[in-house]
Amino acid sequence: MQQSSLDGAVERSPTLRAAFRDAAPAISLYLLFQVLAFGVLWMMSWKADVSPGRFIDNFDANWFLSVAQHGYDQPVTLDADGLPGENSLVFFPLYPAMVALLTLVGIPPLGAGMTISLLAGCAAAWGLFVLGRDLAGPRVGLLVAVLWSIGPGSTALHLAYSESLLMALVSWTFVMLARREWLVAGGFAVLAGLTRASSGALIAAVGIAALIAVFQRRDGWRPWVGGLIAPLGLLGYLGYVWIQTGRPDGWFWLQNAWQMHFDFGVFTWTQVRDGLTSDDASWITVTALVVLAAVVLQFWTWATRLPLPWQIYGTLTVVIALCSSNFFQSRARFLLPAFVLTVPVALMLAKLPNRVLAVLLPVITVGSAWYGAFLLTIAHVAP
Repeated sequence: MQQSSLDGAVERSPTLRAAFRDAAPAISLYLLFQVLAFGVLWMMSWKADVSPGRFIDNFDANWFLSVAQHGYDQPVTLDADGLPGENSLVFFPLYPAMVALLTLVGIPPLGAGMTISLLAGCAAAWGLFVLGRDLAGPRVGLLVAVLWSIGPGSTALHLAYSESLLMALVSWTFVMLARREWLVAGGFAVLAGLTRASSGALIAAVGIAALIAVFQRRDGWRPWVGGLIAPLGLLGYLGYVWIQTGRPDGWFWLQNAWQMHFDFGVFTWTQVRDGLTSDDASWITVTALVVLAAVVLQFWTWATRLPLPWQIYGTLTVVIALCSSNFFQSRARFLLPAFVLTVPVALMLAKLPNRVLAVLLPVITVGSAWYGAFLLTIAHVAP
């Protein structure tokens, strides 16, 4: 669908209250499938004789909750080779700041983190429903929201992680872009830039959309301001890390503690090759298949008539996810913000009868939940 027709559709869209009412089924299904997925995690934890709470606040969650409770009070240390040790400055501040706010009213840090993840996930499902509905009708909107929430990386949505918050900001940024609410879209992009580094893909999409509006002489000064303020959150935090480390590349330098850097996909494709040629199937094999599926879906989105900002955002998100080194098991989580990959699948599944979807969607949910729970409970790696 061309951007102009999408703009026309959203300009005729209902009020916010009516939009929430329309999105209620998508939000309800989001919650239902999260409960189902958490049930799978609970059963896998029971089999591993470990409380599911041990996994919910482990890995990245430990760092987020530490920042929420203590701030960035950990000094930067160097090893014998002059490389930095693990440091909380790598973790962006918006999610832990929101956790800290909830703790002020007496909610324990882990409970606060889970509350934010849950509410942000509902907001993301709402925003994705609006995007899909305005593109191709409410049925597609429902499926876009649900498919995003039950993908292979969706385990992060019921952990104390920041993915759901990022996705809420991403989805509503695109809603505001379609409505030509440039200042609000730019503000959401600022907040996304304080949530995760991968928000760079969203900032690029907002910038391109603003440039197009400027060249088309639409909406006066607002696209200029919206596009210019969009990167301020990301740049502001990177600047803060620069001050704390004394290096302009401080955030990227600190990533060396986790052996993380942009390697143009060398590590990912090496792992895919090993996963597909191994004599024994493992989580690496499953993750390799997830990566290949994402590449296929990326090509599929290019063949689907989608708004240009969506295409830019989706492509850059996939590139960022697949071109970073280390943590191959986290590829599905890194791909989770690439909601655009679900759109062509939603368009296809929308043609199926409800009775088929009533079976298919729970099956996908259980499969994705098992994959994430297996990583946590059996493989003992971060999802």
